[in-house]
Amino acid sequence: MKKENQFFNWIKENLKNVYLIKIEHSLSVGIPDLMTILGGRINLIELKKIRTNTLENWGLNKFQKAFHIKHNKAGGRCFILVNRDKQSDLKLFKLGAGGFSHIITQPKTRHGLQKIFDAIKTYKN
Repeated sequence: MKKENQFFNWIKENLKNVYLIKIEHSLSVGIPDLMTILGGRINLIELKKIRTNTLENWGLNKFQKAFHIKHNKAGGRCFILVNRDKQSDLKLFKLGAGGFSHIITQPKTRHGLQKIFDAIKTYKN
């Protein structure tokens, strides 16, 4: 099982009463892994499970980067949720034309995950 699938399963098990859809990538490259509706808004989330601290090694390919930049520029809500294994934390970012913007870091716990999704819900474009 891909590490992002394991990460999705962990999110699904630890986040109750939130509408989540896993997006399959066979049709188009660059589209994020997860869709959720929070506060009446559609949010797309790229899931990354990594073992390093550097942005360059997160594994976002050029299609994913382009999708995030264009989608966010058009007023969409597209995020990157990173699970760093060694630190056992979750980091939420947005990627726009100006680069990565850090939104919040939380421990990899059920409570931390809820705070991440609260930050997505209340994020102002």
